Amino acid sequence: MDEVKKLQYEALRDGSDYALRLVPAIREILPELRGEPRDDTEDFKNQIFEGINYIVEITNGTLSLINEKEVILNRDGIEEKMQQLIASVEEKDNNKVADALEEGILPFVEIFYQVAVIILKAVEKEN
Repeated sequence: MDEVKKLQYEALRDGSDYALRLVPAIREILPELRGEPRDDTEDFKNQIFEGINYIVEITNGTLSLINEKEVILNRDGIEEKMQQLIASVEEKDNNKVADALEEGILPFVEIFYQVAVIILKAVEKEN
């Protein structure tokens, strides 16, 4: 296995672990954004945004591996979801932020996690 693929597998492993924690965090913040804010909602939202950026970076770095056999995630689709999120944040409309998270980002993170787990299990079987 070449060095690039080793690094990609390592990134997928880290990303899958992180995505596993990010999904419930996104689900937890949705009601807060839709009208039940807590004292730490803004800080929590910013931490989630940092986590989303981390997953997007890992996805971009591993896209050739993820899509090796067939296109599962595409850069344009991810970019579109991120632009929707950014637009809702710029509007300062937490209901739209929640919608963008729930309808675009959450499914993307879940798919990333599922694909990463499948790829990592396949590699483990080969070794």
